[in-house]
Amino acid sequence: MNNLRQRGIGAACKFGLGPTLMRLRSSAPPIVLMYHGVTDAAPGTTTDHDGKHVQLSLFREQLKLLAGTRRVVSVAKLVETLAAGGETAGMLAITFDDGYLNNLTTAAPALKDAGLPATFFLATGFLDERRWLWNDRIETTIFHTKRQDAQIDIAGEHVSLADIGARRDALRKVKRKLKQFHWRDAQKQVEDIARTLEVDAPAPSGLHEFMTWDQARKLPEMGFTVGAHTVNHAILSRVPPEEAEREILDSRDRIVAMTGTCSTTFCYPNGKRADYTSQTVDFCREHFDAALSAEYGPANEPNLFEIRRVPVDNSTTPNQLSKLILQAA
Repeated sequence: MNNLRQRGIGAACKFGLGPTLMRLRSSAPPIVLMYHGVTDAAPGTTTDHDGKHVQLSLFREQLKLLAGTRRVVSVAKLVETLAAGGETAGMLAITFDDGYLNNLTTAAPALKDAGLPATFFLATGFLDERRWLWNDRIETTIFHTKRQDAQIDIAGEHVSLADIGARRDALRKVKRKLKQFHWRDAQKQVEDIARTLEVDAPAPSGLHEFMTWDQARKLPEMGFTVGAHTVNHAILSRVPPEEAEREILDSRDRIVAMTGTCSTTFCYPNGKRADYTSQTVDFCREHFDAALSAEYGPANEPNLFEIRRVPVDNSTTPNQLSKLILQAA
């Protein structure tokens, strides 16, 4: 029956009926959306091959859909209601991972205009530091190298950069491999690749620029919530347990010290089930009220420390967003 329902939703959305179904199914299970960034740069003028930075015009369309079909609440309100066994039907929360500058300059004003709450999870070691997230650095390197004949080997896997299709494939493969490493080793590998491909590494800018603390403080002033996402965007299952614990608490404590507030919900970097351990979950249970994963699904997970989310990117039209939300529920 579930497969039939999923196929029915897919068919309806294929014909543009997703928003209509959203309105008809307003009592569906709760959802947490996962964003990373929003950009007002002209399409095609930036390096964003993952599409994790949503065009502002599309973001506004998504918000209009959500405001008209769901009870959009803060993560704190959703977690509180889940913990109390209250009525969560139709609830939806909006989250942003990492701490990119465009969260403040572009996403927050659009959310404010729509009257919708959101929580922004910060990788604190990147604020004020003019530092690259290695995921962004490798994307920029692969797509900006002028070495047409360049080839690289990473963790025993050979990839080619002969054309745009090969580069996209290489980016997927390299990121998949590097996510298996300690973040310092991944960062070093990326620096080595950048030297091999003769791509300089100036400070990140545009889509890849993070907020400063002065800028991050403006989010709570605007009525939004900020939360912990580790210091170094460390995939917690790839570091020793004691380091994972420092990453979690140091991130939270730095946010409190610099902004005066921090969400009682934690957000796992990368966030797939293999990216954190049962020990990590137990540690978070001691220090937070809940934690968010990046596993796809509704937010009514009985374990509040593995709450699932629905990812949104620059390919997610309102119709596609409807499909993702309805099928998750």
